[in-house]
Amino acid sequence: MRRQALILSTGLVLTVMALNSCTPQLGRSSDEQVIAAMTREEKVRLLVGTCKDWNLVPEPAPATIHRPPVPEGYWDNYQGNTATMKGKVSGAAGISYAIPRLGIPEIVFADGPVGLRIDSVCTAFPSTALLAATCDTELVYSIGRAIGEEMLYYGVDILLAPGINMMRNPLCGRNYEYMSSDPDIAGATAAAYIRGVQSMGVGACVKHFAVNNQETYRNGIDAQLSDSVLRGLYLRAFERVVKESQPWTVMSSYNKINGVYAAENKYLLTDILRDEWGFDGFVMTDWWAEEDPIRMQQAGNDMLMPGTDLQIDTLLAALEDGRLDEAVLDRNLMNVLRIIRRCPSFRNQGMTNPDGRSLEQMLQSHADLARRAAARGMVLLKNDNNALPVSRSGQRVALLGKGSYDTYAGGTGSGCVTRAYTVMLSQALAEAGYVLDSVVASRYCGHIQHSRSVQPKESAWYMPYVSELDWSRSDLQNMAKTNDLCIITLQRMAGEGGDRHLTEGDYYLTPVERSLIRDAAEIFHKQGKPVVLLLNIGASVELTDVCMYPDAILLTWLPGQEAGHAITDVLTGTQLPQGKLPMPFYVRYEDVPSAANFPSSDGNPNIVIYREGFVQPERTLYPVGFGLTY
Repeated sequence: MRRQALILSTGLVLTVMALNSCTPQLGRSSDEQVIAAMTREEKVRLLVGTCKDWNLVPEPAPATIHRPPVPEGYWDNYQGNTATMKGKVSGAAGISYAIPRLGIPEIVFADGPVGLRIDSVCTAFPSTALLAATCDTELVYSIGRAIGEEMLYYGVDILLAPGINMMRNPLCGRNYEYMSSDPDIAGATAAAYIRGVQSMGVGACVKHFAVNNQETYRNGIDAQLSDSVLRGLYLRAFERVVKESQPWTVMSSYNKINGVYAAENKYLLTDILRDEWGFDGFVMTDWWAEEDPIRMQQAGNDMLMPGTDLQIDTLLAALEDGRLDEAVLDRNLMNVLRIIRRCPSFRNQGMTNPDGRSLEQMLQSHADLARRAAARGMVLLKNDNNALPVSRSGQRVALLGKGSYDTYAGGTGSGCVTRAYTVMLSQALAEAGYVLDSVVASRYCGHIQHSRSVQPKESAWYMPYVSELDWSRSDLQNMAKTNDLCIITLQRMAGEGGDRHLTEGDYYLTPVERSLIRDAAEIFHKQGKPVVLLLNIGASVELTDVCMYPDAILLTWLPGQEAGHAITDVLTGTQLPQGKLPMPFYVRYEDVPSAANFPSSDGNPNIVIYREGFVQPERTLYPVGFGLTY
């Protein structure tokens, strides 16, 4: 009996081994064999992300699909990032479905583009608008490579970046995440960025494909435009990126184009992207896109992110009743598996650092790179009487402007990075040997601390508002007597989820800001002392009425975690300003080609007629390509 039992046991083991050896495995079997071995449910689940949590979805345009209301009381306990991910990378934006029996791992998606956005500390690099201003594709490649190195270390497979939508209008909230109003500048910069990221064996996701140039009603707005304008302007950067750098993935946009959602648009996703341009990766939706999952699959939108139960149920039902051909899923699965095989999660390389440096060494090296890149992309708009550089340390500085003491590193939303620190301009100038007016500094620091204390805590999606201080002429006269120069920082915040406004304190300067710049210039100039204006902003503001007052104007952008050091490097001449504007500053907002139809047209937020054209020089205060140096 014991012998018979042993024979039966051995036979069972051999049978199990034989069955396992017959099961296709990703990487060892052909992708076609792996797909053939999947159940219908496995196929659907691999094409739909695994996050079932609720989130704050974009405001829908009228008459568009909208998800059911968030359950009552949900937000009372909400602790999530973009999605409340509980997987191996905390704070990641999404995770794909794993099928272990077929050797298919989950892959991890995380936000960018100015650094890896997860819950762990990463490097906050300068805004991608600043990177475009460098006109230095080798430097941009280095930034991409550094981000890819951090992805590899933390176990992230695909970075949801870069965004290369056109800066169609200066009011778009995500302009700081985009690269230019010129598709050639955007395409060249993004191609270098993607090559850098993917040189580390991780993937990039270029977005948002296509014509997503505003945040207002972004998940339903209908962009009406001709094919020549679509291809010649809005798709040109994407075409260059696909052909030069072959990003692993492309993210479709929320909006409609000529009546068809981008995620359901076969002409866009299959005819142009794949058949004409030769794209060989997979397409994913933007997060919480609300279109029809059947039409998305048919159009060539391979993966639905971050994934909902409703999408899974809808696709399974469509397979059952014949509304969806299973061959469509098989085609899309081929695209997804082709990329999964490239990912670190499949290669089992998560949590590694290829050159052997510690995390601290890597982050320090990347901080140095961020500082160098930030200084390189700053744009000198004005420099009368050689006011800059300010090369002599020990000078006394009247440092004005809330942004001098609470310097913005980046914008809000998916472009916000969990960073170890932000270097304030006040801190960096003091470290460089400049003596800050203590009365001015004390008042600003107290004002900022109080303003923040009575508002919700800063987060990736919220930045507390701090008003500008109102200084009397008497105050300024006292400063001019006791200081050698005046530096004023003008500051603006922007981010995902909303566009900027044609209001004072946003696109327009407030009366306090205008009088501060005007009065400080008048009073300091009477003492023969220079005034420098710094622009800590993500996109342009109207400067026409104040640009004549300062001796120098330096566009510092949103320069990342090394902000203060990088600004000081340029102010002191340690690094020369070499940036060139990737988008214009207009004389008046009315000179913007899209001024009459942003963010909507004819009172109908469902329709936007994109009337773009070349900007006439007389309409710009500072045109694309402008930038001085010392």
